[in-house]
Amino acid sequence: MSAATVNLAGVPSIDLLAVTPVVAPVVALLVILLIDALVPGGARWRPAMDVVGAVGLLGAAASVVAMAADGTERRTACLTSTDGLAAPCSYVASELTLTLQGVILLAAVGCLLLSVDGPGARDRTAHHVLLLAAVAGATALAGARDLAGLVVALETASLPAIGLVALRRDAQGAQAGVTMLLTAVGSLGLLVLGVALIFVATGSLYLETIATVLTSSDGAARPVLAVAGLGTALSIAGIGFKISLVPFHLWTPDTYAGAPLPIAAFLSTVSKAAGVAALAVLLGVGLAPLAHVWAPIVGVLAVITMTVGNLVALRQRVAVRLLAWSTVAQAGWVLVPFAAAGGSAANVRVALAASVGYLLAYVVAGVAIFAVVVLVARHHRAGEEHTLDAYRGLARTEPVAAAILGFALACLAGLPPGVMGLIAKVVVLRPLVDRGLWVIAVVAAVNVALGLAYYIRWAGLLLAVPEGEVPRWRVRPAEGLVLGGAAAACVGLSVGGQAMAALLPGVLH
Repeated sequence: MSAATVNLAGVPSIDLLAVTPVVAPVVALLVILLIDALVPGGARWRPAMDVVGAVGLLGAAASVVAMAADGTERRTACLTSTDGLAAPCSYVASELTLTLQGVILLAAVGCLLLSVDGPGARDRTAHHVLLLAAVAGATALAGARDLAGLVVALETASLPAIGLVALRRDAQGAQAGVTMLLTAVGSLGLLVLGVALIFVATGSLYLETIATVLTSSDGAARPVLAVAGLGTALSIAGIGFKISLVPFHLWTPDTYAGAPLPIAAFLSTVSKAAGVAALAVLLGVGLAPLAHVWAPIVGVLAVITMTVGNLVALRQRVAVRLLAWSTVAQAGWVLVPFAAAGGSAANVRVALAASVGYLLAYVVAGVAIFAVVVLVARHHRAGEEHTLDAYRGLARTEPVAAAILGFALACLAGLPPGVMGLIAKVVVLRPLVDRGLWVIAVVAAVNVALGLAYYIRWAGLLLAVPEGEVPRWRVRPAEGLVLGGAAAACVGLSVGGQAMAALLPGVLH
């Protein structure tokens, strides 16, 4: 198969519906900036800004649902073909794109609602603009199909998050923001070097053309594969910083502890999903012919990541730090199916489907847990630095919140009644077993036991006899929406677990 002959002249047409998940948050942030310009510092306009931000995210989500219902792959910003063959495109709204965008927007709505009463959102303009910009970058990542767009979208998703972390406006928040900024600079350097080597090896920025060159007999010469393989390794390292893969994870605990809690939730869900989207698109679309090269690398990084994350999480007593290390461990679980991607295009599709399915389960449970942690932090005298002892006896005073937290912890642990998490782990392990990767599968099974230790310890405290004052609270409407929505999603995915087990078997065309 040869690449299409293209004409670089002219402006490519844009499918507005295809790019709506990216454009809607941008339009919302522009409206918020306009409101702030007309009524600077107007506290009474904060609810209007909240509504505009929510409408932008929900509008993006509605467009994702509409395209999924239509079932047609939408390709836009394409080159013009002169020989009748399909021309490469910069943006494609495929099943993979829509699934990732749905997960990202689901988490973003929850994080926005959790933020409106938090300390980071006192300056509504700065907070909402940064959050919406990061979400726009994350949704663009899922549809990006050229290297330039991939890099720009990834940094658009990452850099505003640094500003969100610094909105805590104290020494700890500043330190967390600087730590994340230095990490972002280093990861960008590795990623740019990696994609530059891929471009040099293949002569194209378009992922579809790159895959064609690497597959063709002429392009698959040894020097080309060597340079492309090195570029792949560097790109994985650059994106690994965003996902908190070990050994690129050291920024994670301090940044989570220094950020406002709703922003820590954003980093744990939306930013994590954006990083997974970048890796899935780059490896699964453009570098699928090199799966025999990157599958072992990602597989080894994944099992090391989940092991280190779980071992360190066992020693944590501060809730937000435990969640930070749990996030590291869960990143390993999300990416471990990539180890089974080698051998054929079908294996790549199966690995991506398993990864996206686990990502969905993790994001839903993560939002539910962070919602309860935000509530406890708002009412506990230790604030965001409260320890696990703050949850002792919570089931006696706040049974609904305790039930939601316990159920979400059971989902992450993979224990009944959290059937969602159990099915997600089975979906992740199945490709490994089918491919005979028993060492990785056994290490993953051991990590199930490690995760059980601290998830059960936390859940057990909910039923323990309280030793001191247990916080009581009145749930605010926005927080109630997040709690109810996340709980309903956890229950729904647990009851309808067979849908997750068969999540988009053709998720990658």
